[in-house]
Amino acid sequence: MVIVGEEGKNENAIRKGGYSDLAVLNTLYDSIPASVIVVDAHMRLVGWNQFSRDTINGRNEDEMPGVNPFMRVHPEDRDVLLALFLKVLICDVEESARFRMHHKDFTEYKWATLRVRRVVIHGLPCVVAVVTETTELKKAEEEREKLQVQLQQSQKMELIGKLAGGIAHDFNNILTGIIGNTEMVLGMIDQSSPYLENINDIHRLANRSAKLTRQLLAFARKEVMRPRVMELNEAVAELLPLQRRIIGENIHIVFHPSETPVFVNIDPVQLDQVLTNLFVNARDAISESGTIVIRCEAAKPEEHAGFKGEADFHPGEYICLSVTDTGCGIDNKVLPHIFEPFFTTREPGKGTGLGLSTVYGIVKQNKGHIFCRTRKGLGTTFDIYLPFYEKSVQEKDKTPKVHIPSGRRESILLVEDEPYVLRIMKDILESHRFTVYTAGNAEEGMQVARRHQNLFNLLVTDVMLPKSNGVQLSMQLKKENPRLKVLFMSGYAPEYIGHMRKFETGTNFIQKPFMINDFMKAVQNALSIA
Repeated sequence: MVIVGEEGKNENAIRKGGYSDLAVLNTLYDSIPASVIVVDAHMRLVGWNQFSRDTINGRNEDEMPGVNPFMRVHPEDRDVLLALFLKVLICDVEESARFRMHHKDFTEYKWATLRVRRVVIHGLPCVVAVVTETTELKKAEEEREKLQVQLQQSQKMELIGKLAGGIAHDFNNILTGIIGNTEMVLGMIDQSSPYLENINDIHRLANRSAKLTRQLLAFARKEVMRPRVMELNEAVAELLPLQRRIIGENIHIVFHPSETPVFVNIDPVQLDQVLTNLFVNARDAISESGTIVIRCEAAKPEEHAGFKGEADFHPGEYICLSVTDTGCGIDNKVLPHIFEPFFTTREPGKGTGLGLSTVYGIVKQNKGHIFCRTRKGLGTTFDIYLPFYEKSVQEKDKTPKVHIPSGRRESILLVEDEPYVLRIMKDILESHRFTVYTAGNAEEGMQVARRHQNLFNLLVTDVMLPKSNGVQLSMQLKKENPRLKVLFMSGYAPEYIGHMRKFETGTNFIQKPFMINDFMKAVQNALSIA
């Protein structure tokens, strides 16, 4: 900035150390790495420093008087800034503001902070303005705000998850009682009874409700992950009807199974999560009508270019599960971020940004790999590679009529805090010729055990119990009776056991609600372990 005083004053300036005050002042202002300007009452530029001339405007000294001081201000901020200058000029106040401007190269608008105050030069009021670029500061503030929103979203999802998990846990206990009692009646009722179909309907509806609670538990991440070897074509085919309801009638699904059976080892709930998230992502990418194509096939990962950068790649046979949509595709700038938690291109409040990150986590948890192929405007394909497993014995459809061998009068300590669940489970076990002792909590379980010298063959206990928990109870009882077998059961796996994600080898667990056949199989399996 150059401030011009009265004529003749420069020649008579007091010298200090061989330098005039004006020379020192001009040098000082020209050394400031910020734009300093003086504007008169007509909003004309009458003074400037070197930074304003060279860096901001890119003009020479003779051109500067003709520069409009507001021409580099963003159009949306220009009127606001002009009003601010006039206010300072008229009211003689000091003001500050944040606005957008561009430099001489005009590559992009940058954020800047402005401080202005009124001065009088030659008896005329003027405005002195100091402009400092704050783009990086603005970005840092936006990043902090973004992180705060993400934190709030995460906390909201955690609270919703806890609520969903709690509801599902309580509902699973209710369903355990309904399913158990219904199957007991089905085992006793005459097949010609006019009420047979009604009871069968109750049983079917209870099992449908159980599927809903499993979805709640998966969302809440409270479900014990129990992978099993399954034929992928069959598993995908079973899940497609639900996906069709999710995506709507305007989108057509095409499924291309592999020519030969292919087996993978994954938790069925996790597979459902993967497909659901990918289908929802595809649905959102398709504006009106379109197609989603899903394929299963044996694959050679070394033929996929993406594997070259995979540090955790293990050579071997893989199965490729791919989901392709005819949607809008993904922008190349967005592509590197799609698996990041909370990243979403949807409008605020219309997406959690956790869908694809959940898919990524599940795939990695199962020693797999996921890649995305996309072209803007032409669609997207997600390729999921899972390790190939040898053919295994497949589980048959579960029905209440499968024969389960009866017990040999083995004694069982049954610990369950829900009375109606405790009663039906006791009836089930006794109907299979087991001797059953019951307790409603861990403390009572210890008392019953000591009363009978802890000579039980099997402890069947809920994981969550009042005053203690089933895990601690089992550890105490096994100290006194190392040969005691244990079968855990729960509506969900709580924190003190759920953090393991899946139980250690040899741990017996059954998820509520369950059918009698499944429960008795779990009992027999627990007793048969050496």
